[in-house]
Amino acid sequence: MNQSKLVFALVALVVGLVAGFFYGNTTGVGKGVLQGVEQEKAAQEAKQKAAEEETVKAINPFEQTTTNPFEKSPANPFENVNLNPFK
Repeated sequence: MNQSKLVFALVALVVGLVAGFFYGNTTGVGKGVLQGVEQEKAAQEAKQKAAEEETVKAINPFEQTTTNPFEKSPANPFENVNLNPFK
């Protein structure tokens, strides 16, 4: 009778450990997956925002210093402009 109680206790212990493992694993994996998805979304948004800022900087012609073709030219293109066509 003492041996049957010991066997029953060991079986109950093993069943409890297995059930606890599966419950903890599914709960932990669920939380971990959600947390991982949130981190991936945040990283993706940060990369997208950085790419947009780089694109805006590359497209903006006013940040480039070589866009003015008359910067080093001594000639004034508006010097001999006739403003009144009826004179």
